[in-house]
Amino acid sequence: MRHLRVFALFTVCLLFAFKSSGQLYNFTNYSLEQGLPQSSVYSIFQDSRGYLWLGTESGVARFDGLRFTVFDRTSGLPGNTVRSIIELANGDIWVGTDMGIAFYNGSSWKQITTKDGLKGSAVMKLATDSKGRVWAASNDDGVNIINIDKDSVIIENLNKDRGLSANFVFDIFHTTNGQTMLALFGGINTVSQIDGKYIVHDIQDSVLLPSNLITCIDQDKSGNFWCGTYDAGAFELVKKHGAYSVVPIQNNQGLTDSRIWDVYCDTSGDIWFGSNDNGLYRLSNGNMQNISLSNGLPGSMILSIYKDRNRNLWFGSINSGFSLFRGFQLVHYSSEDGLPGTSVLAIREGNNQSLWVGGDGKGLAQVTLTQDKLNSKFFGKGSGFVSKEVKSLDINSSGNLLVGTQSDGLAIMQNENFRYFPEDELLNDKINCVIWSKYGSIYAGTDLGYNEIKENKIHAITEDLGLINPEVQTVVSDSKGNIWMGTMGGLVKFHPVTGNYRDFNEQEGLFDLSIHSLAIDKNDQVYIGTTNGIYRFDEKKDTIVSIVSAGLTSKTINSLLFYNDTTLIVGTNLGFNKIFFDKSLSIPKRILSYDKTNGFKFIETNQNAICKDSRGRVWFGTVNGLTRYQPELEDTITETPIVHLTGIRLSFESVDWKAKGLKVLGWSNIPQNLTLKYYQNHITFDFDGLNLRNPEKVRYRYKLEPNDNAWSPSISNNSVTFPGLNNGSYTFKLCASNDGIHWSEPISYQLIITPPFWKTIWFYLILLVLVVTGLIIYIRYREQKLMREKEYLEQVVKERTAEVVAQKDCIEQQHKIVTHQKEEITASITYARRIQQAVLPGVEVLSENTADSFVLYKPRDIVSGDFYWIGKSGNLLVVTAADCTGHGVPGAFMSMLGISFMNKIIKEQKIEMPNEVLGQMRNNVITSLKQGNYEGTTKDGMDMALCVINLDTLMMTFAGAYNPAVIVSNGEAQELKADRMPVGLHMVMDDFTTVNYQLKKGDCVYLFSDGYQDQMGGPTNRKFMRKNLRELLESIHSKPFCEQREILDNTVENWRRDPALPDGEVDQMDDILVLGFTV
Repeated sequence: MRHLRVFALFTVCLLFAFKSSGQLYNFTNYSLEQGLPQSSVYSIFQDSRGYLWLGTESGVARFDGLRFTVFDRTSGLPGNTVRSIIELANGDIWVGTDMGIAFYNGSSWKQITTKDGLKGSAVMKLATDSKGRVWAASNDDGVNIINIDKDSVIIENLNKDRGLSANFVFDIFHTTNGQTMLALFGGINTVSQIDGKYIVHDIQDSVLLPSNLITCIDQDKSGNFWCGTYDAGAFELVKKHGAYSVVPIQNNQGLTDSRIWDVYCDTSGDIWFGSNDNGLYRLSNGNMQNISLSNGLPGSMILSIYKDRNRNLWFGSINSGFSLFRGFQLVHYSSEDGLPGTSVLAIREGNNQSLWVGGDGKGLAQVTLTQDKLNSKFFGKGSGFVSKEVKSLDINSSGNLLVGTQSDGLAIMQNENFRYFPEDELLNDKINCVIWSKYGSIYAGTDLGYNEIKENKIHAITEDLGLINPEVQTVVSDSKGNIWMGTMGGLVKFHPVTGNYRDFNEQEGLFDLSIHSLAIDKNDQVYIGTTNGIYRFDEKKDTIVSIVSAGLTSKTINSLLFYNDTTLIVGTNLGFNKIFFDKSLSIPKRILSYDKTNGFKFIETNQNAICKDSRGRVWFGTVNGLTRYQPELEDTITETPIVHLTGIRLSFESVDWKAKGLKVLGWSNIPQNLTLKYYQNHITFDFDGLNLRNPEKVRYRYKLEPNDNAWSPSISNNSVTFPGLNNGSYTFKLCASNDGIHWSEPISYQLIITPPFWKTIWFYLILLVLVVTGLIIYIRYREQKLMREKEYLEQVVKERTAEVVAQKDCIEQQHKIVTHQKEEITASITYARRIQQAVLPGVEVLSENTADSFVLYKPRDIVSGDFYWIGKSGNLLVVTAADCTGHGVPGAFMSMLGISFMNKIIKEQKIEMPNEVLGQMRNNVITSLKQGNYEGTTKDGMDMALCVINLDTLMMTFAGAYNPAVIVSNGEAQELKADRMPVGLHMVMDDFTTVNYQLKKGDCVYLFSDGYQDQMGGPTNRKFMRKNLRELLESIHSKPFCEQREILDNTVENWRRDPALPDGEVDQMDDILVLGFTV
């Protein structure tokens, strides 16, 4: 039997599949697509302002984390290939090119070339020493030492003639003791200055180097030097007791590339090497690690290595751009690295520190790590495991593994042999979640309820048996042995032994019932991950409250895990979060977000695919693979962004402040002591907050004093606009943050908006003097005038008293005469009214050719100066409403004249266009009244509104002289504008214009004179106004026209008889004419 077991185990092992591959590190790569001018990056440097400078073959690029600004020969560089960049103490940026040196003061470039005494044109390296001198290494004439004294440049050259072992100098390193190390294609030289003279020493005089083709050199924190060579890899140069010794790095130590282009000694003790063929090498604690294309680097030849102020590592490559490396805290693995599928659905740690991983293609794998590489052992039919998709896992203290599959039910592994539970006894073949209880029973959640497996018996609990919802998504156990289940319809709690059962939904405060994940804290409080944030159940208070929804990468919670007592890790469909609670676990103090912008490349986590292993590493199963997160390796940035004001715009337009004669601040186009005119009050501030690790997460707060007392809410935009500022003095303040908690010190900018001259103090003073002087003069004048008037009135009273007595009798006699004359005149005017009414056209033409109509005609006196005219010419209906100059008898004469003209123009002359009719009317009025441009001529005329309607097409053509037309269509009133000139002689004698309007059946047309709208009355004794008339017409247009006429008549009569009027009523002010019809 023992031999059979050994044979069986051997057979099973043969059926296991093993795989070991690479992994993806936390790189962000930049190339031409992001704006880099050229893809070979020879040098990287961060200046004191926070900008990253990149030397390429197409100039130097300045990078703020999001955007590139490129400087090349067209900008003032002597050459386009930039191999070195430094910053001087005064803030100037120096770049070494293939054609000399250039330095930039923030506004312009200046050059230092062979014309200025520079030896060798191609600059390989720039470095500054403790005295501020610039050392420039050349490829053919040694090293230049440059002193700049104000406007003069002094260059001293050290080359082979002066003691160097070669003229090709690749690198320069200044030590803290004032010595300079030169890496040459001839070994390593040291340069010291004694009594003003440079003393060169070749260290090969005392020690044999592995190669004399030295490409780079750097010093570690112990004081030892690390050197890269062109043909012999790298070596350590140790100086002890004044003598050097060489410690070569052999191939068997892991450095397999013989050509090293750059070396960087990290403050952590790690040594980084940029190689020619194999990417990066990292020497850490004696172990050499290679990081290459398979780990996320974009290229194999690394030319430059740099660490910035936020401890980010940057790597420049040949033909592949440059890369940002954020550290080893996040490592990503895909199916190519040995995972059992593209998507990792379940993770649990085994008893031997291995990981059990369930995937969507190859089922189940046991994974171990060797130097960050996965060693995967797959399980198949030979071990009794047949499932291709594993959805959930759990393991007990004996090492027995529960496996919930996507379509094959539930399996258990004991001693690496698998046994499936009978499918016909399970509720469903799809197992969403599994758990061992502390009492040894098993619980498996499905979409139809859950199964309880106790003492080899399988029980089914469904909705019919009282389960709150059948779709069980997640299950956990607390310290008391209670089982908690999250369903798509609420939360369930029960005890395996006592059988106590309780469910939770909206009544207990759980308003989002779709539960994806659960977690238990140290106090046995239950944290509930839903599709709309996180809830917490406090058993002591018996309440469920929402604790977090804002600030997460997403409200869709896929997994929850307590990393420690006060830190909750939350997996979502858009990344993951770390929530830091206070000690009482009551208040979230801080939330950190992780997504693609800070290295979590496989952002969509799978439901409950999360595990913390015994080494403190957190594993996430995602739709694209497996991610390992090691918080202890995370270098949390405490430095706040460096904030810069980058521009000030007026009315959104950029301004060249220097061209306007203003002095601008260096490194920006920001004017000093900015004073603006009162109309230049629409201001936009542009700014940057430099955080190169996560530039997308930089947030800003601002305030404009004195308008703002408090800081604004945080924003992500790089600009803010203030429109319509009043005159005054303003201070703009701005700060930035990486995490929303630590904010930078505010920067400030002051400006002044001057007032207009009429708001200045001197204007007010002058105005005050003028007013006071005017009042004094006016008072004096009034006093004298009143005295003269008093004397005059006294004399007049005396004279008039005598006249009144004498005229009393005469007046009485004249009164009798006037009364008789009035009676005769009134009778004549009354007869004239009958004549006028007879002349007015009948309204039958209007009623016969329209659906409905009315005419409201109210003369102020017996006869009227308003008239209307209605006629038909063929299929054209002509309607006009006119207001003649004056009212009463003069107006009546004009109206009679107007009616006569209309008859002649329409019926005899057959003029049908409204503008031509008005023009002919004007000619007739001018001719008839003998109007001309001479003194004493009459200015009489008419205001008219005239429309011509084609009864076949309902096209209305309108022309007006001061009087408009109102059309109510679809319940909305529209006004057709009239020309601002009368029918008569006027200073403007332009042709009248027409307006065409397509009528529809049911549209109402109204023409009127100004008598209705000018009628005084109402509670405040004011004009009725055209606007009110238009709104009145709009409100009554749907009523029968006879009723409309009555409403209009009652409205105007009530308006002039308002009870609030002092005398109870106001006389009719003018003739009133309103004419309306519908088609």
